[in-house]
Amino acid sequence: ALFSIAFWLQQVVIGWTAYQITKSPLLTSIILGLDVLPILIGAPFGGLITDKFNKKRLLGLIYIYQSLLIASFGIVALIGSIETWTIFVFVLLMGLGWAIHDPARFSLMSSVVPKEGLINAIALNSMAFSMMQIFVPALGGLLIILIGIGPMLLTESVFLISAALVTQFVNIPKSNEQKELSLKKALPEIKSGFNFVSTNPVIVGFILTTCAMVLLAMAFTNGLMPVYAADIFRVGPVGLGILLSARGAGSFLSTILLASFGNINKPGIIGFWILISLSLSMLAMSINNIFLLGLIIIMVISGSTMGYLNISMATVQSLTPNSLRGRVTGIFTMSFGMISAGGLLSGILASLFGVQTATFIAGTLLLLFAFIGIMIFKKMRSYNTKTH
Repeated sequence: ALFSIAFWLQQVVIGWTAYQITKSPLLTSIILGLDVLPILIGAPFGGLITDKFNKKRLLGLIYIYQSLLIASFGIVALIGSIETWTIFVFVLLMGLGWAIHDPARFSLMSSVVPKEGLINAIALNSMAFSMMQIFVPALGGLLIILIGIGPMLLTESVFLISAALVTQFVNIPKSNEQKELSLKKALPEIKSGFNFVSTNPVIVGFILTTCAMVLLAMAFTNGLMPVYAADIFRVGPVGLGILLSARGAGSFLSTILLASFGNINKPGIIGFWILISLSLSMLAMSINNIFLLGLIIIMVISGSTMGYLNISMATVQSLTPNSLRGRVTGIFTMSFGMISAGGLLSGILASLFGVQTATFIAGTLLLLFAFIGIMIFKKMRSYNTKTH
């Protein structure tokens, strides 16, 4: 919860500040996707590090690093020196931590939760993350007006320090912690993770469909929200916070629904239906100019996105042996790096054709991918947890 509060405060601050300074949908989308670029490149190495060292200590160090970085950026904001290049540098440096954070966080959860409870555990974790998204972004938009960007960033820094302390109370079985990391063996060990993934068509299917979902849905809806708030709905920073809070409400309701189902027997089929729902919601968003209706559509988009991610991650984790969990998780989280490419694509399309046309194009492409994927990824479609 502490990490979630800090994360959503940052999303509001960076998104609004970037668009106000640059006045460019392209630059805003790139900035909001830049922090995941290191994941695209470094997640397999982060996964290997996760397999070799104490996961909760890694998380603590990452939170401390990011806290110091945010505090520094907050000081820059207080003295009025924020420029476009400073936002780029800050976001990129923050992203360096995600390459280790995401594999460590997901594999830590999988290390302490039984295989049959993974979907529920990941859904409950997402529920806590989404619950904070309901309240924090709206509050963040208000705080931008009341106290300014600098104090908000310093507050975020305090939350991350607190998260670093709390993670140290998590109990991890000693058998899950390996202490030896050889640089000479690093590449072969990372390769072993890729070899395992390549021999499992179900995992390959989920990773590729996740890449498509992140590229065409997450990148567009995340990166273009400040543009929707400023130019389509004209609701200012408070409205942007409310839009992000609606995303949180959708994710929260989705995770409650998913957790209530327990184990899903055919996650591949459910995943494809969710992708279809997501793409249709994006098409609806592309023709809507009413703020209140936009909040409902955003809830559906966010709920579909979170539901798919939970099912995808839980299925990949359940098919992965503990000795390779960090590396495979790192490979899976590389898909989040597609937000950077999607941010560039969404920014270019929005600059050329407008934000709603860009959303329409992405929704159409995702819908086509979903129907093609059902035919191509046969193992993913037919996978049944009862028979494995």
